Amino acid sequence: MTAGAAPGIVVGLDGSEGSDAALDHACDEAALRGLALTGVIAWTPPDLWITSQGVVPDAHHLHQAAVEVARSQVDRVLAARAARGAPTPEVVVEAASGPAAVVLERYAHRAAMLVVGHRGRGAVASRLIGSVGLSCVVHAPCTVVVVRPPAA
Repeated sequence: MTAGAAPGIVVGLDGSEGSDAALDHACDEAALRGLALTGVIAWTPPDLWITSQGVVPDAHHLHQAAVEVARSQVDRVLAARAARGAPTPEVVVEAASGPAAVVLERYAHRAAMLVVGHRGRGAVASRLIGSVGLSCVVHAPCTVVVVRPPAA
């Protein structure tokens, strides 16, 4: 986030169904509160990536790929919202390297609200709200909303 930017809503993006639901909810909140909306995607630093050929991808290319994934997700969700007549606020997309929970918690320090998707995996607590969501609820200094995808 840019220094001095007004606090707004930050939403975690990763291309999943839970992330779509979080973005949809964050759009409603941004429109309701008149706040800026920033979609954030985290990507793994290149020293942790080694391809089958033993090549470590370039950090710039990983960053750009993450931005493209997030922008595509935002465009898809905003198009669906527009089709149903829901508000479609401007969403600034940013990518940062690091574990998702750490990146989102860092962004949360300048946010009025952090919205993340539910993803249950593993332990009992993770089944309730997901490991990233749980970490954000515990560590983020702002309001955190964990959104479940709509029931099938």
